[in-house]
Amino acid sequence: MKRLLGLDKSRIAITALLLGGFSVIGVGLVSMTEEATRARIAQSQLNVLLGQISAVLVPGSFSNNPADTAFLLPDSAALNLPPLKPTPADPKQAMAASVAAGIVGFRAIKAGEVVAVVLPVITHFGYSGDIKLIIGIDRHGKITGVRVTRQNETPGLGDKIEPTKSPWIFGFNEKSLGNPNEKGWAVKKDGGVFDQFSGATITPRAVVGAIHQALLYVKAHHEALFSLPSPDAAPTLSPSPAATHNEVPHE
Repeated sequence: MKRLLGLDKSRIAITALLLGGFSVIGVGLVSMTEEATRARIAQSQLNVLLGQISAVLVPGSFSNNPADTAFLLPDSAALNLPPLKPTPADPKQAMAASVAAGIVGFRAIKAGEVVAVVLPVITHFGYSGDIKLIIGIDRHGKITGVRVTRQNETPGLGDKIEPTKSPWIFGFNEKSLGNPNEKGWAVKKDGGVFDQFSGATITPRAVVGAIHQALLYVKAHHEALFSLPSPDAAPTLSPSPAATHNEVPHE
């Protein structure tokens, strides 16, 4: 009997050790999988952002990689961008965190001159919450392109702000503060020049307002935005060789 009890205790100990070992291995594998998945997601999001930056700039108008010239925006609250909390004390860490949060601008450069900037702007007046845009504006204050980077608008109605749904967003190309005038920066229902969508005026109204807001921001901060970055500015976004509610009813 004692011998059997001894064998049972040995088996229990061995079983416990095996289970413990499998648990450690399992936790390790899960952690590795999560880390690899996180890296793939981050790279995918980066690739999307890089594509969006290029999409709002005029092809051939710049010679640098704008993704390498990310910069912190002056008075970012004027674009409705959330503050970085907490803000890292180290400038490089602050920049990396700001890039990840999508609250930085990018410069397009040619022949030693900043020819355009790409800026994020958020409107809180979408029908289904915030709408985030990325806008290209050249040094003369003219829009080179607009894309929506985040929205939750109603499918078939408000989501027509997406270029895959309708060409509406391309109507802002070449526009500026003077084209149209101040009154024209509104949807037609409000006396402006921009089309609204049938059954959905709130979404295009919000987008028009946000784009106009970005143009005013560029005018107010033109010198800072179009100054060349410092020579020691490090690349921030380029992929490695191995490899950002005010609920209201519809009208």
